[in-house]
Amino acid sequence: MMNFGEYIRYNAFWFLDTLKGGPLKRQLEETNFILSSSDSSTVNQDNLNKLQALINHAVASTEFYKNVTSRNLEDFSVINKNSICKNLKNITSDKFKLKNCKKVCTSGSTGTPFSVYYNKDKINKNVADNIYFSSKSNFKIGDNLVYLKIWQEVFKRKDLLMLKLRHISPRSVYDLSSNGIDDLIEGLNASKKTINMMSYASALEKICWHIDKKEINPIRFKTNSIITISEALNAYTRKAVKNYFGVSPMARYSNNENGILAQQISESDLKYRINNSSFHIEIFSLKEDKKLNHGEMGRIVVTDLYNYATPLIRYDTGDVGMIELDKENRPYFAKVLGRKLDLLYDTKGNLISEYLAAKIWKYGRFKQIQLIQKHKKEYHICLNTLTKIDEEKLKMEFLSYLGDDALIKIKYVDEIPLLKSGKRRFVVNEYYL
Repeated sequence: MMNFGEYIRYNAFWFLDTLKGGPLKRQLEETNFILSSSDSSTVNQDNLNKLQALINHAVASTEFYKNVTSRNLEDFSVINKNSICKNLKNITSDKFKLKNCKKVCTSGSTGTPFSVYYNKDKINKNVADNIYFSSKSNFKIGDNLVYLKIWQEVFKRKDLLMLKLRHISPRSVYDLSSNGIDDLIEGLNASKKTINMMSYASALEKICWHIDKKEINPIRFKTNSIITISEALNAYTRKAVKNYFGVSPMARYSNNENGILAQQISESDLKYRINNSSFHIEIFSLKEDKKLNHGEMGRIVVTDLYNYATPLIRYDTGDVGMIELDKENRPYFAKVLGRKLDLLYDTKGNLISEYLAAKIWKYGRFKQIQLIQKHKKEYHICLNTLTKIDEEKLKMEFLSYLGDDALIKIKYVDEIPLLKSGKRRFVVNEYYL
């Protein structure tokens, strides 16, 4: 049930869209049709038509693609962040004036920072995708949103005004000390507003671990929805968020250069519904540019069907996952394991799920953890905790996953630093770079 302020904001948003000719409404209808349809043949044909139109445009209007003689996707090479950095001008279409496009930058916190340009249709499609996937977490336009991530230390006045108009409360992950978490909760309790939250998964985890130490749950505000971004959502955080906030978090897989690639859309189903209304997504081998079948783990390679300003065709996101089809032949990520640099391998070189790190939590009460592969057979488990643990028991369990010949070292640390983006890597591979 909307309150008066939410009602006004919701209707004002759609009224302004109507005055502009309804571009967002049309994009949202398109998104709804594709993502809700059980007619896979129609959806696939729509996807192929968009893909062919994008390829024709890219070849005709960019220096980078002009020498591609084929119009088949299979004949396009895989590109990556380095390719874009070196060739941004040549990849960007000459059909658009850059002053009329939106420049989008990535943080480069775990890789190479770079920029792309969005044309107007791409901007509108991203907004429509956000509306659609947010609604699956019970969040809608006009609702109050607490947004936990890294923010600029100083906002421009227009940025602050825009956040206020959108009813977004920016909160920095750097403010999550014990006192900072207490202040955040007390402030939200005092506001008496129903809260929606978008947050790095690690920030929520830190809040939940802080609440674990208290005798009673200090949260008195009502939470309507929580969406986690940028990092894997582990089992502990999912369960603790449900316990303390009263709602099940939905994990979103997205990036700045593309938008929302997939999201969990039901608390009873942990599959990530792929956003095939905006993207054509393929899985490639970890070691070579070879396309894999459904059910095989590999690199996530994205073709953005709406970005005509900077066409990204077969773009390697740097992440790893596995695609499968549901009973209605709709694609979903059965696994999203994060970046290739965050993957673990056993002593024989076999890939292991990064969720192995989550098994550490059962051995004690930790502020932070990190699992590092230092060498082919050497692993470090870094623990930020006030008490020692049963090291031998932990080592014995991890030997069963990593290999009997693994060298496992347990290190007690005062802090596991955040990345520049405010995120924290739970798994680091320093050997397979």
